[in-house]
Amino acid sequence: MTLAKSDEHRVLTHWPFLEGMRLEPTCQGGSNKTYFIHTLTDTFVLKIYAATAEISQIEYEHRLLAFLQEQSPSFSLPTPIPTSNGETLVHLETESRSLRASLLPRLSGKPANRHHLKQVYSIGCALAELHAALAEFDPDGKLARLPYWGNLSEIHPAINNPLEIARILDLGRSEQTALNQILTEVLAEAAYLYTNLPVQTIHADYITPNILVDDDQVVSILDFEYATRDLRLLDYLSSLDELASFPWKERQFESIIRAFSTGYRERNALSLSEQEAITTVWRLQRASSLVYWTGWVLEGKVDRLKVADAAIETVRFETWLQQNRGKLLASLIAS
Repeated sequence: MTLAKSDEHRVLTHWPFLEGMRLEPTCQGGSNKTYFIHTLTDTFVLKIYAATAEISQIEYEHRLLAFLQEQSPSFSLPTPIPTSNGETLVHLETESRSLRASLLPRLSGKPANRHHLKQVYSIGCALAELHAALAEFDPDGKLARLPYWGNLSEIHPAINNPLEIARILDLGRSEQTALNQILTEVLAEAAYLYTNLPVQTIHADYITPNILVDDDQVVSILDFEYATRDLRLLDYLSSLDELASFPWKERQFESIIRAFSTGYRERNALSLSEQEAITTVWRLQRASSLVYWTGWVLEGKVDRLKVADAAIETVRFETWLQQNRGKLLASLIAS
């Protein structure tokens, strides 16, 4: 998704202070394309949204970021810069396609390193602060556009039946049986979780590539494009899942869990019901991720074997969770 030279000027004229500037591809991002724009005094990021991005979700993201900016958080945010007409999303028609673009500040910091426990502690602190602010946004859930991650049949349009993913991934018979058992139990448990656990606006992609640090402190948080209303604990565990990996792969597994959870408790606290549901929601997190990634397999965006390996690891993690629940909880909630 390269921006043609003939379209560069048409896009940049929406922000007059960028006239005459040139674009430099960032080589970052997945579905969307981003460019650096260097002026004499500053650097900005131009974001070109994928054709598949829903306008309603983009507008939701922009509204959320504007709200968070007003809260004066301790970290920087990619809050869109309005055009001369006050718009944050530019629509541009070319001969071949429709383009949608936004201008963002270039945020400081470098991607967080999950092996630096001081950074992991700060990541937990920042998530707690972010959750406290997000709880005040759209408290009635009237603005959110994405389905709950607990609605496994609605996570990806190509996956209507979550119990089909084991077959799509071509797992062995024993792995298929074990994964389908996990998915069946998650489907049965979801309604209870959403009735009894805190639900609020969440980031939904709070992982190290989207967390920038300086001197081991979180200074910027990126990519709110998946932000939605969902289980607060799901956001917490999605982040922890990426940070800690699996106990048989990461020698610092327990230390990472302790550093993250200690940092979170500095500024926020999991409810008793959330603490009791940690292993159940972690199963939900792994299951929902597998459904989403399997949809990507069908779209040709990711290698099937990579997702199949993740499914097998999920089955193995299920056994570990059952055998180590007490130890895990001690690490997560210890003072």
